[in-house]
Amino acid sequence: MLNDNVAANRARVERLSAKGVNILAPESVIVGEEVNPDNVEAGVVVGPGTKILGTETMIGAGTEIQGMAIIKNSLVGRNCNLAAGEYADSVLLDRCSTVGWARVRGHSAWEEESNSSHNCDTKMTVLGYKITLGSLINFCNVLMLGGTSPRLEVGAEVGSGTINFNFLPFGPTVGALIKPSTVVGSMESPFLVCDGAPTRYTFIGGHSSIVAPVVIGLGIVVAATSRVNPGIYADDKLVGGGNIEKPLILDVSKVRVLKDIAPKYEILIRQMAITEAFRRWCNVRVAWAKRNNLDEFEIKLFEGFTAKVDKYIKALEAYGDNMAKYLLASDDNSRPDSLVQNKAIATRWNEEVKAQIKAAVTEETGYAEATAGLNSELDRVTQEGVGGDKQFYGALAKLSYLSTEVKAAREYFSGLVETIVRRART
Repeated sequence: MLNDNVAANRARVERLSAKGVNILAPESVIVGEEVNPDNVEAGVVVGPGTKILGTETMIGAGTEIQGMAIIKNSLVGRNCNLAAGEYADSVLLDRCSTVGWARVRGHSAWEEESNSSHNCDTKMTVLGYKITLGSLINFCNVLMLGGTSPRLEVGAEVGSGTINFNFLPFGPTVGALIKPSTVVGSMESPFLVCDGAPTRYTFIGGHSSIVAPVVIGLGIVVAATSRVNPGIYADDKLVGGGNIEKPLILDVSKVRVLKDIAPKYEILIRQMAITEAFRRWCNVRVAWAKRNNLDEFEIKLFEGFTAKVDKYIKALEAYGDNMAKYLLASDDNSRPDSLVQNKAIATRWNEEVKAQIKAAVTEETGYAEATAGLNSELDRVTQEGVGGDKQFYGALAKLSYLSTEVKAAREYFSGLVETIVRRART
């Protein structure tokens, strides 16, 4: 049986080699029997000790897997460079890169040219265009959009040793833990790639602690070693300090009793508004790919990325649901002075707020008109491109930030965020 399995794996490896996949140490590479070889393009380089697994796995031409990596049910774009580590149930668009012992998992999604250094872990995390993560970073349930830094190869940056803390050890039932999220940037962020756009980006200094739920605005600089406490931080601010200067020791039973929960829902609504607007931005990308006849591989990448954003939205909604369930489960879960208000907020979330957000999201008034000019200009510069290399942000970068077409789209997407927030509050 063992010899049969080895022979079957060797045959699968040889089939990939025959179609032009460069497998550097064939005897050390494992290809699952469920893998569709048509989804691994010619020109991929596979290093020693790599495992390629899962029915959904796709790997694009020009991508180099350095070795000792597990690729499982992940969509990996073209010209990526992936180091040893785990890439599971995630999407990495073209030209993403990692360094030693990366973990990209749990429905993470990285836009083009996002990259990480040593020992980074992202789970249920969406990174915008050209995001750079330093070493020893743990991001779980984060949406981070980009911008343009003085170094044009970087969209936004996170210093080494930074952690997003979003794990609370209590929930409505055993094992159903409340997991808040962090959102960084705004719907202005994608447009900062445009020609003539101002230099605005978010920088989170090294060894910082982000205590979710948090919204960190565009243009914010978080000083190294800071603690970012829960809240909504306006654009273009310097955030520093925040560390606890003296020990805080409480009975765990007291931690489980929640105070006024209204600020948490305010943060959540803002997070959902930004993420839902970004989700609609993903529609612009998919439609652009189809109109400009990108090949099926690239279209599947964009669609897969969009599906991961949907997963992130569901995680945000689940956070609101879990808080509401916990608050309504027992009077003992709220402080006496916050009990009535907390229950009212939880009930309103269940009965009104979610429906109001959904109504605002499904409303497409003004969308076609606001994006028509942008789409037309994107198509024009895409078709004028040299060499047939069609890149969405490459096309967007050729448009003027101050043009009528870009301005209309910028105002629409920023306005959509505020519309969702306003509808959720009424």
